[in-house]
Amino acid sequence: MKTHLERRRVSRFVQRGQAMPFALVFLVVGAAALYLAFNAAQLAHAKTKEQDTADSAAFSVGVLQARDLNFAAYTNRAMVANQVAAAQMVSIKSYVDELAGTYQNTHGFDAFIESTALISEPWTLPKQTGSAVLNIAKSALDTATRIATVAIDGLDKALSTEQAAFHDSIVLQIPVVAEEVAQANEPNSHVTKTYFATRGALALNSTLSFMKRTTPAGKTGKDRFADVVTDKTTLDQFVQQRGANLRDPVVFSVVEECPGFSLIAADNNHLGGTQLRQDKRGWESLDATDVNGAWICVFEVGAVGGPIIGAAGNGGAANGPGGSYSGRQGYGGYNNFGGSLTSALTESAANKQYKMGAGRSLSKTDGGLQPYLELTTLKTPTDGDDFNRAPAITIEVQRASSSIRTSDQLHVGSGRLQVTDGTASNQMRSAASASAYFIRPAGSSTGAAGALNNLTHWKRDDNKWEYPSLFNPYWQSSLVATNIAALEAADLAQSAGAP
Repeated sequence: MKTHLERRRVSRFVQRGQAMPFALVFLVVGAAALYLAFNAAQLAHAKTKEQDTADSAAFSVGVLQARDLNFAAYTNRAMVANQVAAAQMVSIKSYVDELAGTYQNTHGFDAFIESTALISEPWTLPKQTGSAVLNIAKSALDTATRIATVAIDGLDKALSTEQAAFHDSIVLQIPVVAEEVAQANEPNSHVTKTYFATRGALALNSTLSFMKRTTPAGKTGKDRFADVVTDKTTLDQFVQQRGANLRDPVVFSVVEECPGFSLIAADNNHLGGTQLRQDKRGWESLDATDVNGAWICVFEVGAVGGPIIGAAGNGGAANGPGGSYSGRQGYGGYNNFGGSLTSALTESAANKQYKMGAGRSLSKTDGGLQPYLELTTLKTPTDGDDFNRAPAITIEVQRASSSIRTSDQLHVGSGRLQVTDGTASNQMRSAASASAYFIRPAGSSTGAAGALNNLTHWKRDDNKWEYPSLFNPYWQSSLVATNIAALEAADLAQSAGAP
């Protein structure tokens, strides 16, 4: 019979090794938990990187959208400046033609003044000395204004064409830029191949339709570009109204052969102006100078005398159709060419020029306002919080789970220790959205620039408000929240394994 001590020794021997199964189970569970934690960390890092990549791609596309809007604004401003320059060329041509006519000593009143006034030199000498100089200047300016107007109108047409081409190319640039940025941030990431042809097509279409192309020339009625061009703060005074002024020659003398009290006085009165045609096909200019004066001779038995009135000089010019004037009424509230057609001081020469017409066009082919881009709808704060934003563009970026260094891809663990990443369709996808927004940088008196939360910061120093348009390049990009519909569509596409 075994003793108690022997029985205890046998019992310990039989129990030896029973902890090993528990240790093995704990080791397997621990390894699986370790792999799971490792995979979770790798996937979380990849997801964060993927979202950053989507954000970068979306922001870059928003920058491209803002660049398109700003390019349209810059080209519009350039075309406005060119239209003002064209109006100035037309004005100069008309003014110099009229001035040269005024200084030609070929009018009936010239002979009358020279033979009647005791001292006629103040009238005759300026004509004699200035006529030769003005004829030379007129010849040179006729050529110069024609060349300059052709160049200006041609440049406007080129700007208009380039503006349209750049805008139309955006639909091709957006996918390319998005892919380039995605690759630069994460080489294993790509913009979803079919995204812009399917789910993203609507966003692209909204971006393109945010602007509309308008052709003002040949149409009557209101037009935003024409409004800007003809604004009184845009056109200089020389273009708008070359107002009344006393010009040489002038005479104030006595009647040479009068035996008693006598007086003779005459001067030139000038008016002129340049107007945009109602159909916006070009600028028309008219300048006119009339001689206005009188003479009288009083003697013992009576008096004789009469007025001195006549057309001293007139000039006209146009770009666009040219030839005859399109009408007395111009666009933007301008009429009667600076009042020359209705003023008693200039109506003789002005109506003579009006009947003659504007003459040969300085630039017939490309004259007038060119097609331009403007926002399809002009909005103000009454249209909602995002009235100053362009349509958002959503970018969808994907990455194959096989490119993520999980335990499965590193071939660590197999069989029961294998832990898969569990991604749907073996892909990881992220979406982000951005859009261009408009805000005028605040002036020194309005606080911080770009303060969207305070509408007073939108106010200019002249106390006027400036809202989104394509005449000022104040567009910039920012990320915006992606709408739920786009996120749900991305989830469905991933679940279905759409490429």
